[in-house]
Amino acid sequence: MFKIKSFIAKIFAITTLGLATSGCAAVLTCENRLVEAAIPQNAFFLPENDATQLQKALDTHTSIRLVPGGNYRRSFAIKLSSNQSIYGLAGTKLPAITVSEGTTNTLISGVSPEKIVFTGSNSPIQGNCLNRITNSKLQINNAIFVNNLIIDLEKVPIDINTSQKGYIKGNRFIRTMVHGSYPAIKLIGDSAKQSQDNLFVWTNILTPHGDGIIIKNQKNISFIGIDAESWNWSKKATYPGMMNVMDTDFISILMSNGGDNRSKLGQYYNLDAKKAVLLSTRIGPTQKPGIILGSHVEKLLTIDARDIGLTKSNQATQVIDIYKNSNPVIVDNKQTIQPENIAPSTRDAINNLLNIDKAVYDAWKKPVFEAIPDPAGAQWQVNLSKQPDSSDAIQKLIDQNGIAQLNAGIYYISKPLKLKKNQGIIGVGATKTAIVAKSPNIDMIIGDDRINFIDGGNTTSFVLADLTLQGGRNGIYHYGSTAGKGADYVGTQVSHVTFRNMTNAGIFMDGIYAWDNNFVDYTIFYRCKAGIKQRVDPNYPGGNAPGITFLDKNVFYQSQFVENDIALEWQAQRGNNLNAFVNSLFKNNTQTLIFNNSDSTFFANSIFETSSDQPLLKSNRLVGFFNSYFTGNASALFKDNALCNHCVFENTAANSSQISLPTGKSSYYINSTMTKPTTQTMDTGLIANSNFSTTTSKPANLIFDKKIAKPF
Repeated sequence: MFKIKSFIAKIFAITTLGLATSGCAAVLTCENRLVEAAIPQNAFFLPENDATQLQKALDTHTSIRLVPGGNYRRSFAIKLSSNQSIYGLAGTKLPAITVSEGTTNTLISGVSPEKIVFTGSNSPIQGNCLNRITNSKLQINNAIFVNNLIIDLEKVPIDINTSQKGYIKGNRFIRTMVHGSYPAIKLIGDSAKQSQDNLFVWTNILTPHGDGIIIKNQKNISFIGIDAESWNWSKKATYPGMMNVMDTDFISILMSNGGDNRSKLGQYYNLDAKKAVLLSTRIGPTQKPGIILGSHVEKLLTIDARDIGLTKSNQATQVIDIYKNSNPVIVDNKQTIQPENIAPSTRDAINNLLNIDKAVYDAWKKPVFEAIPDPAGAQWQVNLSKQPDSSDAIQKLIDQNGIAQLNAGIYYISKPLKLKKNQGIIGVGATKTAIVAKSPNIDMIIGDDRINFIDGGNTTSFVLADLTLQGGRNGIYHYGSTAGKGADYVGTQVSHVTFRNMTNAGIFMDGIYAWDNNFVDYTIFYRCKAGIKQRVDPNYPGGNAPGITFLDKNVFYQSQFVENDIALEWQAQRGNNLNAFVNSLFKNNTQTLIFNNSDSTFFANSIFETSSDQPLLKSNRLVGFFNSYFTGNASALFKDNALCNHCVFENTAANSSQISLPTGKSSYYINSTMTKPTTQTMDTGLIANSNFSTTTSKPANLIFDKKIAKPF
């Protein structure tokens, strides 16, 4: 009895033990601070009852942490200054936040403010981080907004207007999801087009009642991975297309999918940019042309696009299509050209457009990763049967509080911990809090909603943060018998969690309805049989039915997959759509990627290190790799269906000269480099604007068709 009481006291002591009363000892950049924890315990804790003291606490202590899911809106609007931080989780509610000119190195994470406003144009707002912002609005009004990192805006429309003063430059928007609001994203710059070099990675526009995206007066702008599910939902749009681009010099849109699923009347791209690149489009057909080119468009290049119809206002506009509808030819203004007969003007136009797109990635630094947490140590399996069982005590905290908060320590469980909707577990850091399974045959975290029917509004979610899970069968197991065959996980929060030594999988979705629109960050899968595994209910009848188990629009950021048998094993029937891995590491996995029926899956700014004799990628659908790095392969990396744009291949090791199998089909290498240029052969595919060695010295570009290399 004494041990149980001590244990419970230890858990409840989180609000009083080991907490600093001031900010970090050393000021870090905001991006480095994101690595520490979802909620760093050295930040000053402000109880929910003291919400009116929010501004005072922020000014006094610099870095503050708030109650997960708490409501602090009794406070007046707050103002953030340089080097200040606010941490919440599970959508902690805040009043409006203002960030004024000259502010740098602020961090806002895990909260749901009424709105966030950046303003002031006399000095730049730069080097700030937004992370896990939900149900809010982002406004940038006539400000100089430079080199900021915006991660995970969920249900947050963006309204940027620097038409009178200021500009936005060099900002990264990673995971932007807007649902219902319109315009979903609006970027209006000044007529001098000072706004430039801004990059959107994974963007999801869900059923805006009016306009989707409006872009005007930008020097350049780029999107990687974009999905729109209908727009002009209530016929309130000002502009005809889902994305409307005006008075802009250059735009690139890589890997887009979706369509006007409601009326099938909408135009997808309404473009009036001087130069544009569309790479790998998977857009549903409409009754009207999907691409409308304005009078100022000089050149449009598409590669691996489906035909959704196109009209142009200016007959002088040059439209170049490569591999359109999977046809291995070049089409220049409707004239079909065999690659070996390409005119210099067409070749130069292709290389010019690809070089402009390539420059977007120059400032995107190669990611670095923290050491893998090991709080239980090398002897973690010793005497497991004799360790105290904490299963019931932790479950009691979950049932009483919704979100159980565990202090530092090693907790052993003999049975699964059950999470219903909005419940969760939070530790004090993946290096300090660990839950260890007493047997490798038990699942550690399971869903317990038992939802067995499909209802569009009947979704569920959970919170898991700042801890390590070790030694079970599955770390997270969402199974049809417990979560329910109709369980639809939306808006879950898995942050700073390490999955170690799972005998089946770190995360296993098995015979449920879906994981749809979730964000997972700073999560590690180490020495598991599979990192993330998907399995459809064997009795799934087809169509939109319980047990379908699809994965749609999930984003993994700063994740690591190290020394697993399989990193990702996704076996879908109904297609998965637009799942993304950004700034992630895949190292020394026996088999890295196995995908079946996954559309528009992509990896951005990620690192792949492997010496396995298995291909890195096995997929029956095209998979994208952008600004990514590949090293140490002992055999061909890709079998089929790889799209590599601005990738770097370190191929100086023995037996590493072959990137694609000679029998490989439908792979594309664009703006990519090899440390040791080596001739590549494929059955079908493309090499463009890359340094790969070929039978011709200049240019090093080829279209492959049935093993016949055609230089252009």
